[in-house]
Amino acid sequence: MAEGGWFVGGDEPIPVAVDCLCPGRPHPGGDTISLRPELDAGGGFGVTLAMQGDPDNITERLGRAYLAAGIVEWTFLDDGGAPVPVTRANVRRLRWNAAIYAVADRASELYGSAVLDPLVGASKRLTRGNGSSPSGPTPGPTSATRTGSATRRRR
Repeated sequence: MAEGGWFVGGDEPIPVAVDCLCPGRPHPGGDTISLRPELDAGGGFGVTLAMQGDPDNITERLGRAYLAAGIVEWTFLDDGGAPVPVTRANVRRLRWNAAIYAVADRASELYGSAVLDPLVGASKRLTRGNGSSPSGPTPGPTSATRTGSATRRRR
């Protein structure tokens, strides 16, 4: 499907270089964690949900959501030299300074506008209103009012 279509494209994952911490077998040049080029629907929903709640730890929640939705492969090896599978449990085990910071930062660059732009657009539509009347107080009465003079005349 062409870029900008309805479905996430089959583009190649985007590699992010991280320090190699494989036990006893450091990779020359380090390891790589690869991110999908764009979020699918599940990832987008997950990141959107991460933005809700306590604003004090939103950065952590967004970073974790970006990693959970974005990581598709990595070059990590276990003690026996076998590839470590990419699972949610293993993603949660990543060290902040060795991997998460650089990858979450790159994921934010890749996915941030895709997640935030629709929310900003919706916010603008809500604040703009439906165009039926300007916001704020009206300059004077908009309908006829009773002054009480008719009541006085009946006496």
